[in-house]
Amino acid sequence: MQVQLPKKHGRGGQSALRFARIREEKRHNYVRRVCELTTQHFITDDKPNVKGIIMAGSAQIKTNCFESDIFDARLKPIVLAHLDVSYGMDNGLNQAITMGAESMGNVRFVQEKKVVGKFFE
Repeated sequence: MQVQLPKKHGRGGQSALRFARIREEKRHNYVRRVCELTTQHFITDDKPNVKGIIMAGSAQIKTNCFESDIFDARLKPIVLAHLDVSYGMDNGLNQAITMGAESMGNVRFVQEKKVVGKFFE
């Protein structure tokens, strides 16, 4: 899923409120879509199909998503952490895995990543 959320608009004048409204509307639609996808992918047979979820991202969107009424209540108890990452895409995912390693201590991928890291050292 590609993300193209508008940044805050620095111009004033008559268009400022319109730009702010459009920005908030796009952010709300993004949060709604993320909540729908989490339910679609992480709920099977009316129960979570994962042991834990780590929510990572920049800014406030991950918190807005978690606190939203749209976010499935069955997933809220298994959210392990909220992490602020500096990057997007693959770099952001790698940073989230590194930062969330404590929360995911028994996950095989994290253990394998540590082994590969030691090998490269």
